Amino acid sequence: MKKVSLLVFLICISGILISVSSGKDLPKIAVWDLAPGNIPPAYAQDLTSILVSEITKLGKYEVYSQENVRTLAGWTAERMTLGCTDTECLTALGQMDIAMLISGRIGKIGNTYSISLHLFDTQNVRAENSISEECKSEDELIPLVRQVVKKLLGIEVAPSKVEEKEPWKATTGLTSPLLGSPFTDPVAGMEFVFVKGGCFQMGDTFGDGDSDEKPVHEVCVDDFYLGKYEVTQGQWEKVMGNNPSYFKGMNNPVERVSWDDVQQFIDRLNNQSGRKYRLPTEAEWEYAARSGGKREEYSGTSQEAELGQYAWYGNTSITHAVGEKRPNGLGLYDMTGSVWEWCADWYDANYYKNSAKDNPRGPGNGQERVLRGGAWAIFASAPRSGRAANRDRSGPAHRTYDCGFRMGLSAR
Repeated sequence: MKKVSLLVFLICISGILISVSSGKDLPKIAVWDLAPGNIPPAYAQDLTSILVSEITKLGKYEVYSQENVRTLAGWTAERMTLGCTDTECLTALGQMDIAMLISGRIGKIGNTYSISLHLFDTQNVRAENSISEECKSEDELIPLVRQVVKKLLGIEVAPSKVEEKEPWKATTGLTSPLLGSPFTDPVAGMEFVFVKGGCFQMGDTFGDGDSDEKPVHEVCVDDFYLGKYEVTQGQWEKVMGNNPSYFKGMNNPVERVSWDDVQQFIDRLNNQSGRKYRLPTEAEWEYAARSGGKREEYSGTSQEAELGQYAWYGNTSITHAVGEKRPNGLGLYDMTGSVWEWCADWYDANYYKNSAKDNPRGPGNGQERVLRGGAWAIFASAPRSGRAANRDRSGPAHRTYDCGFRMGLSAR
């Protein structure tokens, strides 16, 4: 980590010289301090300085750091720690003639570093773009920061040797082909993880579930793709032009959307993207939540003592930005807690007694649709509602502030 710190001073000085030499009337962009995840805060601050310098060197923006904004606005240090992805803060930046905001997170899980950056349009109070990348060593971090911020701002990045062999990028607009690799949808900016199909024991494998989780039965699912995160408010607004959520935050999961509302979202997204996105089936959802059909009680762990590392639940009364907890074994975030997630299936308490083995899609009709995953507002004292096998349901027109969704896509 010292390698990064040693370079910060020289990098920042070069950025300042470029900024001073430019007399153009440039659009203003604010850069919020990168939030640290499992790394020292000072390390995240160093990378934030590099990020600010890199944007300044582009010569296209007048760059304001988080401290610059605090001084201009007269905000307290406590106010600044709340972040600035909510409507009130974005509007305030817009009134200061700051056109854009970049916020993000730098983290480390095991030996892998990750950086996620989000671009917000303050004039229209909406998310414009999101980029996440990973690397395996400190030495790769500074080049990675430079590359990610350019991608975020729509600036062409010189292709690597691998990218030069992938001509599909120019024609699909995706960051990866649909051949088992992750990809990002260019319309809403949703990231997708490839889930290799397989067979697993679905239902109450731990013996502490409800009657509708029985009997435990073998289910096999084909390969599919699933959203790395729950659909955010910014992504919903890009497609639908509104934000129905109770807890505002452009990178928070969208909520107060009914199953019927989600179908409208899917129709519009499919029309714009030319793809056939859909909600995951209940069987796909549980298979993915269990890190590919493993015997996990929660998504990512079977230990209640570790649950707080993976899920927002219990001691929280609001939603949070997606991806702030640890992912499960497939790299999926917030499958437990956060908000309940709609599935494609009709709900039937006795369906498991007659379920198909291969790619079950639920009963042919019903009164309620399936919900999975628990939510921030549930299981404060007993987290059983967040079990991967737990089934809930609600009417397809029902809206509430703890129900959202993530997108699925068939691999073939």
